[in-house]
Amino acid sequence: MVPPMTSSWLLSTVSLIATTVAALLIFLYLYKAPRLADAWQSPEGRQAYALHQRRLMIGVGLLAAWLLVQGFAAVLL
Repeated sequence: MVPPMTSSWLLSTVSLIATTVAALLIFLYLYKAPRLADAWQSPEGRQAYALHQRRLMIGVGLLAAWLLVQGFAAVLL
């Protein structure tokens, strides 16, 4: 027999979904962000900016992927 869905489980699942959507939106922004640094930085600054933006995009992408896995597990299990 499956236990009834409690309000704390529902709130936890909704907050997990909201956090996942926010992380995905941040990832999409970073992925499609305009390259503003090209206009006002030196070549070394552009290279450093690109490196930091790439690392930030990888970190947020991993966070979003992990939150998706947790969301699916919360809903399916």
